[in-house]
Amino acid sequence: MAKETTLHVKVDSATNEQLSRLAKARGTSKGRLVRDAIAACYHVPIEELPVQQRRALAAFEGGFISIGKLAEWLGLHVLETRRWLSEHGIDQGSATSADDHRHA
Repeated sequence: MAKETTLHVKVDSATNEQLSRLAKARGTSKGRLVRDAIAACYHVPIEELPVQQRRALAAFEGGFISIGKLAEWLGLHVLETRRWLSEHGIDQGSATSADDHRHA
């Protein structure tokens, strides 16, 4: 399982200012912007995931492990895992439907 580590990246002042403005506009952090950019650039297809991660994904799809446990195996935060699943068109087993707002 992947563990979180810290990576220090130096950028020029103009890039830092642009990241600061963008982060403020999106209501997020500069770190989140950089993590998202790295993830987008190095997006790994499901077929190329390590065997343990593919097995964890299969276990999640089969209902044998939770999304939290899947997130641990993928080395992601649960919210990042939800985004990743959505990007890959994988059902998250949500108990709600798109029409539930009409009945609220």
